[in-house]
Amino acid sequence: MNLKIKSFITVTFMTVVISVVIVYITLKNSDEVLQNNLKKELRIDIQKIDNHLSDAKEKLQNISQSIVLSEKVISTLNLISNYEDKNNYNALIFDIEKRDLLDYSERYFGKNEFFEILFYDKSNALIAKKLFHPTLGQGGYVTYDDGVAYLRSNKELLMIDESYNLQKECIGKVMIRYEDSYYKICENRTVMFGEDLIGHIKIIYYFGKEELSSLERNLIYPISLTTQAPEQKAFDITILNKELGVYIKHDIDFSYIKQKRQELIVTIIFVVILMTGFIFWFFFAFINKEVLNPLKKLQISLESILLNSYKPIKVKNRDEIGRIFDSSNKIFKKFWESYSSLQSYKKGVETSNLVTKTDLKGVIIYANDLFCQTSEYKKDEVIGKPHSIVRHPDMDKEIFREMWETIKDGKTWRGVIKNKTKSGGFYWADAVISPTYDLNEQIEGYVSIRRDITELMQSKEDLEFRANYDLLTKLGSRDRLHLDLKKSINPSLALINIDRFSQVNDFYGHEFGDKILQEFSKLLQYKLDELFADRYSLYRYGGDEFAVLIKKYDREEIQSKFSNLLDEIEQKSIKVDEKEFNLNLSCGISFEDSSIALLSADMAMKISKNEQKTFVVYSEENTLNKKYENNLLWATKLKASIEEDRVVPFFQPIVNNSTLAYEKYEALVRIIEPDGKVISPFFFLDVAKQTKKYHKLTKIMVEKSFAMFKEKKGLEFSINLTVDDISCDHMRGFLFGHLDANPEIAKRLVLEIVESESIEDYAQMTEFISIAKSKGCKVAIDDFGSGYSNFEYLIKLQADYIKIDGSLIKNITTQRESFVVVSTIVNFAKEMGIKTIAEFIENEEIFQKAKEIGIDYSQGYYFSPPKDKV
Repeated sequence: MNLKIKSFITVTFMTVVISVVIVYITLKNSDEVLQNNLKKELRIDIQKIDNHLSDAKEKLQNISQSIVLSEKVISTLNLISNYEDKNNYNALIFDIEKRDLLDYSERYFGKNEFFEILFYDKSNALIAKKLFHPTLGQGGYVTYDDGVAYLRSNKELLMIDESYNLQKECIGKVMIRYEDSYYKICENRTVMFGEDLIGHIKIIYYFGKEELSSLERNLIYPISLTTQAPEQKAFDITILNKELGVYIKHDIDFSYIKQKRQELIVTIIFVVILMTGFIFWFFFAFINKEVLNPLKKLQISLESILLNSYKPIKVKNRDEIGRIFDSSNKIFKKFWESYSSLQSYKKGVETSNLVTKTDLKGVIIYANDLFCQTSEYKKDEVIGKPHSIVRHPDMDKEIFREMWETIKDGKTWRGVIKNKTKSGGFYWADAVISPTYDLNEQIEGYVSIRRDITELMQSKEDLEFRANYDLLTKLGSRDRLHLDLKKSINPSLALINIDRFSQVNDFYGHEFGDKILQEFSKLLQYKLDELFADRYSLYRYGGDEFAVLIKKYDREEIQSKFSNLLDEIEQKSIKVDEKEFNLNLSCGISFEDSSIALLSADMAMKISKNEQKTFVVYSEENTLNKKYENNLLWATKLKASIEEDRVVPFFQPIVNNSTLAYEKYEALVRIIEPDGKVISPFFFLDVAKQTKKYHKLTKIMVEKSFAMFKEKKGLEFSINLTVDDISCDHMRGFLFGHLDANPEIAKRLVLEIVESESIEDYAQMTEFISIAKSKGCKVAIDDFGSGYSNFEYLIKLQADYIKIDGSLIKNITTQRESFVVVSTIVNFAKEMGIKTIAEFIENEEIFQKAKEIGIDYSQGYYFSPPKDKV
């Protein structure tokens, strides 16, 4: 049996049942129906009476409120209460005021309204009264003769006593009474002048037979007031005020009810017969149109989704079913759009990424074509195999343990993974692994989307080589020396300088000079091999300076070997392009702790050069006292500058290379001397670190930079932070406090992390960056490319900007090596969605080359020097 037949049977049955029930109930309860109808009519009359009395009460309240606030009433009552002398009554003044008061009150009431108003002074004595309907009696005002009170009306002068005064129990109240066949509503109010009581007013509404006669024109049945209590079942008398024993009697003709009963029975039988047929037809047509047909449309739409050709439901009505269909269309449309987008996204992901899916145990259940192509496996060779089939032995097992903990916890894991191919090769992948869920929101497996970054990682390795090795001599670089020194315990370090080498460059040119440096480095390395075998490391420290880090030799032996080494090299001729040169050398040797090894070796080398000795070993006796004297001078200047508020930020613009707009500024610390001279941080930053004032400088820069950019809406600005700043609990609390207090400024702040301060605790650094980013800040890596820069470092630190070191930028037009390194950094940054900033843009040629490489922003004196204002 289909839904249509079920609906027909149901409607027929319901129609018959409803008709029978209606007839039975109607015939059985016809008297009650008529009586209820009568009661309904009485309730309508009672409601009209209640509305009439409510309107009267509301009018009482509104008028009394207006009168007590009336300047006329207040001034008159104030005059009478405070200046009327009843024993020496001045009729000329006060009689006129009282008559004016009565005349003034007429503006609040209509003619022949059943209201009375009475005015009293502050001692509750009657001043005047007025009745607005002639049937209520005469009003008047109170006058005095030798202290005796008289009520003067138009017709007579009546002596009055204290019974006319306002009773204390009535003050400030609304009272209802039944007196003299009138139902009275009385509103009493006090009149104040500032905080002083100056009198009272009373307004009375009279509800009696005159008002009833007027009201009956709007009622169904005539009414009257009575104090006779009704019988228990009587419904023709209703309560007006139970406490006062006042009732309303309705005059009803009961013979009318019997006649109505007979007419009602005939009418009901006719109407029921007529309605029976109509209800049957209407219900069946309604169900067919409003239920069965729409359900058919819904069925068609759902079937179209299954056939991948979605057809929306045509909505004609805006009833509940129409709204359901409208919502269904929106859901189906959103589902269809999401499904289509998902298919497009899936196609895009599958085209450019290595995609695999596994079960809960890591067994591969799906692999796309690109994964198979890259890993060199066929699909049937990996489906059903554990994903570890492509795991490279170089990968740390701890990484995979962390990965499994993360994805089993329902979170997404991301990292760089080295995988092996079927042939034994390898490829690098930037992997994102996420859990997949079933309909019960339980994890059912995992999906891995990997991007092949093999070329990028090879570029990274090339960049790391360039960062750690000198491209000219292939020796270790200056930065490599810094790293090795930090790892060394009790190092022995020698710095060797070629004396007057600048003369060679000036006379023969830098290209020729580079050849001499190459030959010299080979000779030096050859001699060191003879003397120290594999227990040394050789570096080009910079320009014409070389460094030797020696391991596991005693001092005397090193000094002896270096004495012979330097003599032999000076006696050996270096031949370049048929020209022979003998080089003179200066050497400083240090056996100090690694933290001061470079500084002390450099001091010894300078003494060697100044005193024309072949080499000098550093000791406290031969240190450069002038340097310490200079440090003491700058320590004193720095302390005074902080105390006198002469430490200020200068701001250098960072220019958008596409639009040339000044979009950002870097805050740079300066000291202003008392004579107005601006001092560069070159002279005092190292001293600030040594004297533990560096954090104070950072705080000043934060406070003053925030103040400068508070009103500079839309402009970003950056502040330099060292690793020491970030590792200091107090500094972190200070910075986060300022960020919380200035959320709008925080969204425009870029925190520049100075790379030259090496990072040891990456967990602490990444935690700091996460908190700062949650408050709206961005992160820039300063001087990238100057030290041991690597791309993993950038990924860990979630950098928004890379500031490429000026030592690379200034040479991109003259040194191919610098150009290659900068290009590699820029390409990596674009791949990772990181913006790049070039420092030290000094001229048009460098700027154009930076734009050509694809750098996003530029900073340097070509655009503007740092200034004290933005």
